[in-house]
Amino acid sequence: MRFCEQCGARYRGSPTACPLDGSRLRELPDPLVGRTISGRYTLDEKIGSGGMGTVYRAHEVATGSAVALKFLLPELALDPAHRTRFLREAAAAKRIDHENIIDVIEVGDTEDGLVYLVMEMLTGVSLEAEVQRGPMALSRAVAVAMQCASALARAHELGIVHRDIKPGNIQLLEAAEGPPTFVKILDFGLAQMRGELRLTASGAMFGTPEYMAPEQARGAPVTGLADLYSLGCVLFALVSGAPPFRGTSAPDLILQHLRSPAPRLGGIVPGVPPALDMLVDKLLQKEPQARHRDGFHLLEDLRRVVLGRADALAKTAEVPAQAPSRGSRTDHAVPSPGSILPLGWEQRAALFRTMVARAVASGTSAPWLEQAAGEVEQRIDEVRRIEAQLAQVGEETAEQDSAARQLRLRLGSAIDALGADESRAYREVERVDVELRAARERWRAAEAELAPKLHAFGAQRVVDRQLANALREAGASASRWLEHEALVQAGASALERAQTTQDDLRFQLAQLKGRLAMIAVDHGHAHQKRRDAAAALMHARDHHVDAIHARATALLEHFGRLRGYEEVVRAASMPPERSSR
Repeated sequence: MRFCEQCGARYRGSPTACPLDGSRLRELPDPLVGRTISGRYTLDEKIGSGGMGTVYRAHEVATGSAVALKFLLPELALDPAHRTRFLREAAAAKRIDHENIIDVIEVGDTEDGLVYLVMEMLTGVSLEAEVQRGPMALSRAVAVAMQCASALARAHELGIVHRDIKPGNIQLLEAAEGPPTFVKILDFGLAQMRGELRLTASGAMFGTPEYMAPEQARGAPVTGLADLYSLGCVLFALVSGAPPFRGTSAPDLILQHLRSPAPRLGGIVPGVPPALDMLVDKLLQKEPQARHRDGFHLLEDLRRVVLGRADALAKTAEVPAQAPSRGSRTDHAVPSPGSILPLGWEQRAALFRTMVARAVASGTSAPWLEQAAGEVEQRIDEVRRIEAQLAQVGEETAEQDSAARQLRLRLGSAIDALGADESRAYREVERVDVELRAARERWRAAEAELAPKLHAFGAQRVVDRQLANALREAGASASRWLEHEALVQAGASALERAQTTQDDLRFQLAQLKGRLAMIAVDHGHAHQKRRDAAAALMHARDHHVDAIHARATALLEHFGRLRGYEEVVRAASMPPERSSR
């Protein structure tokens, strides 16, 4: 992409001079700045880059809302594995659609092969910076952990494991007053989705050593329990100022996660509530099954910590009801992006008409001049009409995206409620099953005690003191047997009821998740149709713009060679009013 410093016009390809004023064209420092993606988002400035992509601040044409666009590095987009891994970040986050997970709005690729995703623009501070400042207040640390647990509970219920929970992937949004507490989890690019083939070579690991679960360090398949271990490390770091294990190298850290017992938080930080100390210790167990069953279970235990320490925690540790300003995806006062053509082209077209009329009057007109000037006018009108259609498509897309997101959020909230109930039902099934097994053991022991006493009655026919005592002892044993048999029957009935409740909740969850998947498919198809329509419009617009540039160049070159037209040519070449874009 090249631009003219005098008039501000931009040109694709490799022209060396501006067809409007003859000025030398210069390469744009960043050819993506100023470009409109998908007919909806205009790039304003580059704000960051990483190992897999580059991030730009942009704004939505229809609403002016600030967004962030992340592009996969071109050299990586050529690799199908990198491309799939990058797009998975969007797919995973859109499936979860939780207020404590960054909102991914759109994902796609451009005609020239750029792969991108559009995300909400977040304003705040990384949790990593907070950890580096030192220990966090208990109330704030628990509030952060509760929001993370809520987000991970939803993700795991939908079959998605993040695999790289760490302070650097958690953002705290700016608050109107006081320290920021509202959480957004970032970077689902490493997420593992259920039923998906691994993209890494055998034995490869994802994650960050300071926060990596033991099973993940071993290269074993991971579940959501690995994320809970990592969250335990994060909570440990928030309260103490450092993660539970520290070392000079990644192998050293990994070995500690695999072999060394985690230090007790209460032994490092004075005044930590025993319930919180026990909770963190449970999260950091080496065996996944020894941790909390899921994020819902962890969230319940965190709430118990809050209730148990009302003086220190309850005032601020509750999960905020909603994100401030919808996750900082606010409507900024961004002007309309204007047109791909600089403003003032209509005036230039009128000047072309003046020049043609003057040539006709002086007898210096060529047959093609009037047709070329008319074509410039017609194509400018067509570009304006197409851009109005693009704006309408953008507005419709924004409205439909918003409606679909609201529906997904409602379904997600319902999934959270059912998921929490199902988690409790599962734990109730486990509790009743343990009690039932114990009751059966006691019943079998009572039967073993009663059987030989009953056997003795068959050998003795005469009633005497010895038989009477035996009968009395057998009666006591029989009473215990009957008591334990009744407990076994009651336990079996309770287990059946608990299992029925759990099965009902699982069925309802399956229905809701199926509905969520159908919404995603339907919305994806509709969104793709709108994207295709926008792409066709942009292709037609670019065709007209190229033709306008070609005709304008020919006109100016022709009149520039004729005497008496210098003043008019200079007027046509004057910088037009700059576009607001």
